[in-house]
Amino acid sequence: MSGETILIVDDSREIVKHLTEYMLPTFGYQTLYAYDGQTGLQLIRERNPDLVLLDLHLPEMTGTDVLQQMAKESLSTPVVLMTGYGSEQSAIDAFRLGAKDYIIKPFTVDEIKETIDRALVEPRLLHDKEDLAEQLRRAKLELSRQAHEMGTLSNIGKAIASLLSVDQVLERVLEAATQLTDAEESIIWKLDESGEYLLVYGRKNGAKGQTEPERFLVADSQIGQVLQTGRPWRQSRSSGQGIKLGDDYYARAVLFVPLKLRGVPLGVLGVNNLVAFRSFSKQDEFLLSFLADYAAIALENARVFQAADQALAGRLVELNVLGEITRTITSTLELEEVVRLTITQVHDSWRIEASSLWWLDESGQSLKVLANVGTPSETLSDVRLPVDKGIAGAVARTGKWIYSNDVATHPLHFREADELTGFVTRSLLCVPLVFRRQVVGVMELLNKLDGDFDDQDVERALSIASAVAIAVSNALLFREAETRKQHLEATLEHNSSPILITDARGRVLLLNQEARKRLHLAPEAIGRPVAQVIHPPEVVALLTEPLLETAVELTLPDGSVWVSRVAPIPGHGRILILQDITHLRDLDKAKDHFVATVSHDMRAPLTQIRELARSLAGAGDLNETQDRIAAQILQAAEKMMGLVDGLLELAKVNTGLEQQSQPCDLLEIATEVVEDYQIQALSRRVTLVLTAEGNKGVVQGNPTQLRRAVSNLVDNAIKFSPENEMVEVVVSGDNHHVLIKVCDKGEGIAESDKPYIFETFYRGKDVGGDEGSGLGLALVYSIAEAHGGKIWVESENDGSTFVLELPVDGKP
Repeated sequence: MSGETILIVDDSREIVKHLTEYMLPTFGYQTLYAYDGQTGLQLIRERNPDLVLLDLHLPEMTGTDVLQQMAKESLSTPVVLMTGYGSEQSAIDAFRLGAKDYIIKPFTVDEIKETIDRALVEPRLLHDKEDLAEQLRRAKLELSRQAHEMGTLSNIGKAIASLLSVDQVLERVLEAATQLTDAEESIIWKLDESGEYLLVYGRKNGAKGQTEPERFLVADSQIGQVLQTGRPWRQSRSSGQGIKLGDDYYARAVLFVPLKLRGVPLGVLGVNNLVAFRSFSKQDEFLLSFLADYAAIALENARVFQAADQALAGRLVELNVLGEITRTITSTLELEEVVRLTITQVHDSWRIEASSLWWLDESGQSLKVLANVGTPSETLSDVRLPVDKGIAGAVARTGKWIYSNDVATHPLHFREADELTGFVTRSLLCVPLVFRRQVVGVMELLNKLDGDFDDQDVERALSIASAVAIAVSNALLFREAETRKQHLEATLEHNSSPILITDARGRVLLLNQEARKRLHLAPEAIGRPVAQVIHPPEVVALLTEPLLETAVELTLPDGSVWVSRVAPIPGHGRILILQDITHLRDLDKAKDHFVATVSHDMRAPLTQIRELARSLAGAGDLNETQDRIAAQILQAAEKMMGLVDGLLELAKVNTGLEQQSQPCDLLEIATEVVEDYQIQALSRRVTLVLTAEGNKGVVQGNPTQLRRAVSNLVDNAIKFSPENEMVEVVVSGDNHHVLIKVCDKGEGIAESDKPYIFETFYRGKDVGGDEGSGLGLALVYSIAEAHGGKIWVESENDGSTFVLELPVDGKP
């Protein structure tokens, strides 16, 4: 923005002259000046400049004094302080008094320009805001006026478009034209059939004594030019008689716009002021052109309505016939019945000699007959028509209909079919059968008896073909589904695993032979609710309660052990498959007994080795090598003893040995473990803390095993925690479960390791230098299972949390 007034207050006449006469006018600014603060303050009050360039060091009244007085008088004119080097602190004080900016003398042109621009940003924005507000107010008024006009025009257009009488349309259009433009007269001229003349089609009002011409020659009139060019004509004349439109026909102002429909000229809509000296505006032209578009559509609609009404009456009869055909051929899903009804209905809908349905085979390379009437079915059923031969093949290949009333000369005619069947094809109509946007076959109509095939026959045939394609495709899909269902039922029935399928309402849909045998169910259980016919509550829960992501083990009343897999059948229900793992459990128990026995038998020789290694020192002096070997033997024996003890303890848990059950306070156990491991934690510079939350509760179990489980988790957390980090043990619970969480800040567990960390002897890839047997977490897992609980890990990059969950009542 330029033209702002800037007041310079400085006692240096050279600076004032330089700024007021040379520099600031160059940038388009008006200037005022004063050589002292008192005069400058008076100019600020009287002239209200847009900006003040104020020198800091003025005689008598300094720049700071001026700012203080402006603050007292609430003078809001922005001020830029001009000061010399070494006065920056004074400039800062001036900022507190309201100065917008400061500039250090001497300054360059660019510096003063940039400083002024910065200081004037806010006033300029305020001024622009006021201008924009005024523009917005005017725009809102204009938009309101235009919205009112467009609303009126839209209502008129809708009213016109809803009329189906030509006379009513004319009356409403002419009335609207005079109303929208405030004209004295409105006229519609329509092009005659020869295209040479415009004839009066309708007129509204008109001044007395004026006689409008009944027609205009298009080539020789201005109105005809409007029609030919497609451009409106707007003119006014106040002198003489006005604008001559015909013999003894004058107007003071005229406005003519073309009537067009889809770019084709139909006539002209015009308004005139015959007496009043008022010309038509550009807005009048816009409104009348808009009305003309509605008028052209409405007039054309009214013209064709009667013909359309008659055509629709005839089409309604035809549609009733097509509807009856559709209802008939879609009334069943049996393939043979569908094709029989289809070909019968098609044949009865035309007076023809023969008709047939051809279907694409699975390869999509040839057509075979599904049904036919009028030709030998036995012979035609053996025909396979390649899609690269014959009219039917071309229709199947391209998806485009073909008809011919002189088949003998048609280049695509497959004469071998006529020779094979003895049928002479004279005329033919073939349309594609399309299902889900894919051509699945064709329908042929042969030898029309009451004339030639035409486009109307094509439309009827395509309408029927759509229903035929759907009906036959559905029948084929139904047959295929029934076949697959039978195959599936046979497969499931003779499967060696019990299989149950339920619906979305929890009713039994399928029980295979093994399920009926194992669960002691009769076939009559099918269709009844699961809870009423199945007795093991664990099985009922699997089929009725929310789905579990993991497999569940369950024991049936006969003692057999099964692992269950439940999967949803979207939109239908769920399927349950039981796999017998009794023999695996027996093998597992045998393995645990074997491990327990071997571990027990190995303890004696390992103890002897350990004691012998210890007693070597007492047998006599050993040299350095012998002493190192004796220490290594002792270390290996201790490691083996630890491994044997771990295996023996794991075997005891898995086999149920020493599984005495008594009430166990897990908070008390956790407290003892944390106290025992404080020294180990301190040695590794790790903080070990215990937190109790909620209802801790008491569980039924073996206190020694539970203590071992918590100890293993705490030991692992301390091992894998960095120095100066914290290991937190949290005990919490409710009326049903007790949770012990052990959280560390280690590197976390890799996703690839998580599924296997609770397996025997498994050690992760990133365990660092800490050695372990791989039995600790496996033992925790076995102890959790033995007590009806479970163990899992939650691990990210910043640490791991092991969660041990145990039921309060000793049951999971």
